[in-house]
Amino acid sequence: MSLLKKVLALLALSAVISGCASTPSAPSSRLNAFHETRPYSILVVPPNNTATDVQATTFVLATLPYFLAEKGFYVFPVNTVKTLLEYEGYYEPAEVHAAPTETLAELFKADAVLYVTIHEWTSKYLVINTVTEVDFEYKLLAADGSLVWKERLMMQHSPNNNSNNLAGLLVNAVSSAVERAKPNYLPITKSLHAQAFGSSRGIPNGPYHPSYNDYYERVDLLLE
Repeated sequence: MSLLKKVLALLALSAVISGCASTPSAPSSRLNAFHETRPYSILVVPPNNTATDVQATTFVLATLPYFLAEKGFYVFPVNTVKTLLEYEGYYEPAEVHAAPTETLAELFKADAVLYVTIHEWTSKYLVINTVTEVDFEYKLLAADGSLVWKERLMMQHSPNNNSNNLAGLLVNAVSSAVERAKPNYLPITKSLHAQAFGSSRGIPNGPYHPSYNDYYERVDLLLE
């Protein structure tokens, strides 16, 4: 391919990418492994929860498949995954994470396996302010066990409006008490998934997304 054609292909890819926030900014070296694997199906195994709240795993599994499906990947139903893993003798997330990726991928005929570790899942009460904090680590491995993509993100949420007047302080106190009694982890969990998979550090769209063919046609041109 001539130098001019390569330059034109790069410009075309940049134009497509700039119009789609969920697509990486460029086919950089960090995505080489992903481009080689190009998974169609992703197996999301039960998250390894190192936090104290046992509900953390439920929140992650209830929200994560949606984002992967929206990006154009087939995601195995989490309830079916849990049942089959238990049938195979994997009852605890730690056991699943310790198992060979090749074994898990073969069990479901998956192209890739996504592991999530929950490092932080807390709600801290500070005077009249409650801060809810989550910290997730994501690792996507190909069926042969090689690392395809990884990311770790932390996010905080506070329900207060930061008002300094008396009425505002009372509202803050009530909001903090409610948040402390029953933290609302759902919005912050969704936001963290969206940032992990949809930002410039995320992964390209999958084969069931409308932009998939155009994206990889341009990637292939650049890699020739």
